[in-house]
Amino acid sequence: MAFEDWRAEVAPHIGGSILSLRRAAQPILRPTPQEAVENGSVRCTACYPLVPYANRIAQGRFRWQGVEYALPENFPGSVHPLHGVGWRRVWQIVHADAHSCRLKLEYRPAQDVAPDWPFAFDMEQEISLRAGGLTISLSVINASDSSAPLGLGLHPWFVRRGSERIQFTAAGAWRNDADMLRSTPIGVDAWNHSDGQPVGAHELDNDFFGWDGIARIESGDAPAIRITASGIFSVLRVFTPPGRESFALEPVSHLSNAINCSADAGAGMFNAAPGARLAGTVWIGADSLP
Repeated sequence: MAFEDWRAEVAPHIGGSILSLRRAAQPILRPTPQEAVENGSVRCTACYPLVPYANRIAQGRFRWQGVEYALPENFPGSVHPLHGVGWRRVWQIVHADAHSCRLKLEYRPAQDVAPDWPFAFDMEQEISLRAGGLTISLSVINASDSSAPLGLGLHPWFVRRGSERIQFTAAGAWRNDADMLRSTPIGVDAWNHSDGQPVGAHELDNDFFGWDGIARIESGDAPAIRITASGIFSVLRVFTPPGRESFALEPVSHLSNAINCSADAGAGMFNAAPGARLAGTVWIGADSLP
């Protein structure tokens, strides 16, 4: 896809993922290696959708409407299933043109060869390039006959050049325990300063709740990047792994392992009635509002 000096590649068959986002010759999201494209390695792509839940579910177990459920492991080296179903499925193209595409995923556990979620849902992504950047609109509908937990998220990976500073404002954050599950809330005053924080200053894999939907990335002399998300995305997951050439700022609708935590812990998963719909939009582009 192309619009003015912006370029993006989308791979419906690899988890409905985005393979690259560039402005002129400058990569904004990390480019997907050709080997990963050939192997269908969605975890190496530039961005992929998180549905019907984001981040971890402890031990893959939860209770819903009086029924106990156990999910299979879906992430190497982790006993906690991660990031839902969408990133592990082939998406269908509904529409495509020079600067946009619309993808859909109809998930039915009864028809799935290896079901890893007990509730049916229908999901759509509309990915488009417009003046100033990339817009990703997500929507999911509970296609089950009963109420179901639902959530939405996006997992973009940003190029790390070594001088990035992140700015965003949140009400608080959750400290992780040894099992990489959130344990106690912590203050985030250091993240609310106008000059931002260097990516390398903290090794983070944490949920920041009460996020106001705006984040900004500065990188030396390169133009700043802004991420703007609609209100459903009240949590920003920040992942800054050491020694990597990329880092993630993930707009999500709920906290990690929210399905197993009390409602007063922060943003929980939605209790969606049959036919209920969740929707939200994330914009990634030049440092000006879309």
